[in-house]
Amino acid sequence: MCSRPGCRRYADRTVTVDYAAQLLVVGPLQPASRRGAIEGSYDLCDPHADRASGPSGWQVVRHEPDRAR
Repeated sequence: MCSRPGCRRYADRTVTVDYAAQLLVVGPLQPASRRGAIEGSYDLCDPHADRASGPSGWQVVRHEPDRAR
């Protein structure tokens, strides 16, 4: 399920936040993130992952080879 509070959609992608590098990475769903093996990662549904952004000045990287944009 999506990590956003109140959202009942299935998670489709994993968003990982690296505070030290000021980097937010959106990529394919990672099963390890659900088990807590990837620190700073959250599983999100498509709409929430599409809107994922970091604070001003952060770099956002999107790895979505299966999705046409």
